[in-house]
Amino acid sequence: MIMRYGKTKVVVCEDEVELGARAATAVATRIKELLLAHSEIRIVFAAGESQMTFLDALAEEEKIDWQRIICFNMDDFWDRRMPEMFTCGYQTRTQLYDMVRPKRVHLVGYDADDPYAEAERFERVIRGEGQIDILCQGIGTSGHLALNEPFDTDFDDPAWVRVVNLAEQSKIQLRDDPNFRELGYIPSRGITMTIPALMSAREIFTMVPLALKRPILERLFALKEPTTDLPASILLEREGTLFLDENSCPESMWDV
Repeated sequence: MIMRYGKTKVVVCEDEVELGARAATAVATRIKELLLAHSEIRIVFAAGESQMTFLDALAEEEKIDWQRIICFNMDDFWDRRMPEMFTCGYQTRTQLYDMVRPKRVHLVGYDADDPYAEAERFERVIRGEGQIDILCQGIGTSGHLALNEPFDTDFDDPAWVRVVNLAEQSKIQLRDDPNFRELGYIPSRGITMTIPALMSAREIFTMVPLALKRPILERLFALKEPTTDLPASILLEREGTLFLDENSCPESMWDV
């Protein structure tokens, strides 16, 4: 089933496995098209439970020249106590980067001495690499994109990377995330690409499976215009593709 959320096309899949496969095929197809026109391209990736089937499926896509692709993680938690295995960078590295060996990979320094200095460094790296071609992201149960949280987001932020405090709802989501169950605590701060940085991408793909995302998607689909109360609502104004599954899809969408 294909519907729309403002300018964003919505594709509803049967479950998270089909979603991962269909999203990976769509992203892989666009990668190959862009590589016909450019010597190299730049892709931003997300981590989290919602991205697991997509990352696994993308790693298995054939005939992608990853040696011409520069990869970034959109965000990570900042906590110098945290073992690497609980970071966003670890998930994307083990599920994708180690499998496909891109030309370059840029991760947020989750254990940097100074998070603000790390945010400045990461912004320099992003801007220095050039135009972002593809964004692959999810939507958090707080309505965040990356770690741009409700009431703490600027759609016109002049910075491309900043230090943030995690919203309480995001912490609740992390407590239920299988990637965090063994950590024993939830990080309170993060370093994230801002909305202007994310939305600068030529192509936007958003993957949001699982039933725990249905409540926030119900709220998002009720909106008629973007609001920083729910940062993911910016997708109303951006062309792209939003992949849902039957568990995450708002009930109201079935009546469209």
